[in-house]
Amino acid sequence: MAGSQNPGEPSDNPVGINVVPMVDVIFCLCLFFMCSLRFKELEGRIEAWLPKGHGNQEFAAPPPLFDDIRVSLRWDPATGRTIRKVGSKEAASDLDFEQALHRYPKHLELSVAVDASHDVPWSDAIHVLDLCRRSKFEKVEFVEPWQASAR
Repeated sequence: MAGSQNPGEPSDNPVGINVVPMVDVIFCLCLFFMCSLRFKELEGRIEAWLPKGHGNQEFAAPPPLFDDIRVSLRWDPATGRTIRKVGSKEAASDLDFEQALHRYPKHLELSVAVDASHDVPWSDAIHVLDLCRRSKFEKVEFVEPWQASAR
């Protein structure tokens, strides 16, 4: 009669399978693969691709790297105006100032260091800050003047 037997009776599964050896083989395979696995060693090795044939030879010095763009502001009591210099070049007008800033490469993301003496009006220093922002320089900072740091 169909359905009268309970599941799990010997007549339901005529062939008995012993899985203990299969578990042992799988365990041995896991041990083998774990022991033979090698991790990539990161310590002690620096992956660098250096040019070939450029060893201890004399060569021309590379062009200097820019640390930042130095803008100095000095008050001229004779003329009653602020003298603006970008690097060593004096900028008389706003257009000259922006053109002097555009000489520096944009891809280096340089910062502009504004070096204002104590007698320069704040309005002139803030105007220089606005000109730097208009020229797309995001990093603008006020630094101590050169003369004060040399003392």
